[in-house]
Amino acid sequence: MSRSESPAPPSWRAPFARYVIGRGVSTAGTGLVNVVLAFAVLRTGGDGFSVGLVLACSVLTQTLLIPVGGVIADRVDRRTVVVLGNAVLAATHGAMGLLLLLAPDRVTVWTFVAAAATTGAAAAAVQPAFQGLIVQLVPPTALQRANAALRLVLNVARIAVPGLGAMIGAVFGYGQVLLAAALAFGSCCAVLAGLRISTPPRATKAVLAGAREGWAAFRSRPWMWGYALSGAVAVPLWLAGYQLLGPLILSGRDDGQGHWGWAVSAFSAGMVLGSLIALRWRPHRVMLACVLVQLLWPLPLAVLATHPELPWLLVSMLVSGASLELAVVFYETAKQQQVPEDLIGRITSLTMFGETALVPLAYVLAGTVADRIGSGPVMWICCLGILAVTVALLPVPGIRRLGQPTESKGATHLKQRVTRA
Repeated sequence: MSRSESPAPPSWRAPFARYVIGRGVSTAGTGLVNVVLAFAVLRTGGDGFSVGLVLACSVLTQTLLIPVGGVIADRVDRRTVVVLGNAVLAATHGAMGLLLLLAPDRVTVWTFVAAAATTGAAAAAVQPAFQGLIVQLVPPTALQRANAALRLVLNVARIAVPGLGAMIGAVFGYGQVLLAAALAFGSCCAVLAGLRISTPPRATKAVLAGAREGWAAFRSRPWMWGYALSGAVAVPLWLAGYQLLGPLILSGRDDGQGHWGWAVSAFSAGMVLGSLIALRWRPHRVMLACVLVQLLWPLPLAVLATHPELPWLLVSMLVSGASLELAVVFYETAKQQQVPEDLIGRITSLTMFGETALVPLAYVLAGTVADRIGSGPVMWICCLGILAVTVALLPVPGIRRLGQPTESKGATHLKQRVTRA
């Protein structure tokens, strides 16, 4: 292919850069919330069950609504969906921040539950639309580099945010952290409101009919639903260990909150390393590489189960972050290359539905069982469960054989996309 026939013309780069900035500040807002949420609930008098309940409500709302969000993302202007969703996130976290500052005695676990349900609903609309925008902006053969570059920026933001959020929370209070998160979500709205993107005409089908169409496309790809089925077990186990049990284990230690903030930053640093590797490594069998690197993902859970010193925890987080980042980039690239643009929102929502369906149950069970037998044994269950369902993917033929598109095939896809637009 000649240089003049490149499938990645410069015209897509400026809108993609704006998209990356907008998504980056939104991700920073999420990082600020996540690093203090468990500690804020505990500070209001909650226990492990309370933290699990708050996290479960957010994920449950997102899980129930994300199929609808996927249909919306394939029927409505995706930029508008992202802007409105981030506006809801800004308003909710801003209100929680003000409550914690001005009337902390009135904030209860149920206040956090209500806020979590609201933000979960907003995320159900935002996430499929975010994924769909990438496919609209980037040509097929440039998708892996675009995904790696996007993830690099997001992960650089994640390095500083958790440590900074933990420090602000410890010195000034959790209300200020939530207000900073609200500012980040509002900044995302301002940046993406100016995004200029051509949206091709779309058929206006009923929500149920659109969902059925997406399901048919999803189940026709065994490698995709097999990976989603594995994620339906692995993701809840990971989140139960990482977001719930990790803070519980470290909360009983001196400077445990600070150590957790640095551990999360180390995980994000590992994700940056994974993004840099993904910019250079383009495996021919992309899904096989995805599964193999994912085997290192649960390493920090095993380390946390042994009540480690900080250096061991940081190293394990770094390795885990790199492995997860490579797996995410490879899977997202395969999905975006194999799925038509007008179906990407629904396919994304079905994948996310599978990954989050059992998360509320995992949070509640992990918190409840940890209160009775301790966090360490529960953490070992999470670690071994992730390894088991990941290894089970290796015999799937589509996982072993699915490859990257050739340059000529990518050029054909680009011509078809331009023609539809």
